[in-house]
Amino acid sequence: MRDLGTGERRGRRVDDGLAELDRWLRDQVAHGLARAERAPYRLWDDAARRLVDAQAGALAARVRALAGVPREPGWPGRLLAEYALLRLLVRAHRRRDALPAGLRGTVRARVGFPVARDGVLRDGERVRDRWWVIGTRDSAQDVLTARRVWLRGERTGRPALLLTFTGPGDAPGPAPPAGTRLDAELAFYPGALPLRALVAERRAADGPGPGAPPGGGVREFLDEHAAAVARDPWLDRYPATLTGVRLARDAAGALFAVDAAGGALPLRGPAPWTLLAVAGGEPVVLAGEWTPRGLRPLAVWHESEGAVPL
Repeated sequence: MRDLGTGERRGRRVDDGLAELDRWLRDQVAHGLARAERAPYRLWDDAARRLVDAQAGALAARVRALAGVPREPGWPGRLLAEYALLRLLVRAHRRRDALPAGLRGTVRARVGFPVARDGVLRDGERVRDRWWVIGTRDSAQDVLTARRVWLRGERTGRPALLLTFTGPGDAPGPAPPAGTRLDAELAFYPGALPLRALVAERRAADGPGPGAPPGGGVREFLDEHAAAVARDPWLDRYPATLTGVRLARDAAGALFAVDAAGGALPLRGPAPWTLLAVAGGEPVVLAGEWTPRGLRPLAVWHESEGAVPL
């Protein structure tokens, strides 16, 4: 019997882990979603731990995050949709050899296969632009801290994500403030929707720019997001830059960003006092991170105040 290489051994562990996840998903649906409302955290944590053991770390994080869904309004539909996306990922991985190269790269990344930094710098798609920093967010990811720096190309209008991780006990370094422009060439990771990137070459010193990043109204953003999800169905975060929006509350007191055409997006996140103070009832440019829960504001541009991080 021949010895399996490291990559092949990992591939078999991942295959076995995803087969077990497939059985687990079918069990959850077969037994009904009602029990999820009272289920302990370990229902999802145990499934996630088995995926970690199978070296499918990215998928494990997605399963573990489901523990909070039954605590949200309208949770049954959301949980069923998440289970369906997980099943789709399992089936896509099973048929990976038949997928287009870009989609195959997306599936591998969503499962948790790493992509070497040197390979991205050598082979990744290169795009040069003046990149606006539209917002930064740090979040806990198991024992690591993930930092997402969202960019928007001034010329191309293209979104990009600079993603870094720091270990336990290590403080993340200073992040470029919102409103900074990077004159740089980015190298994008492979995928059906190339979004994550590395700075391959800086062409000039970073600095704040006049004006505000390119954006559009609510309908334009939703159309852009729909096109992105069509290419990557597992996309759970996407950058939004809305121009000329005002803040308004509905009858229940929930806060929305409303454009001139009446399109509205719900705002989620910490207390919005800084955003309300800067906007002051006037139209602003608002950048944020769009998720299934709504838009989390990251920065706001006011005609006289400039860029204000949130």
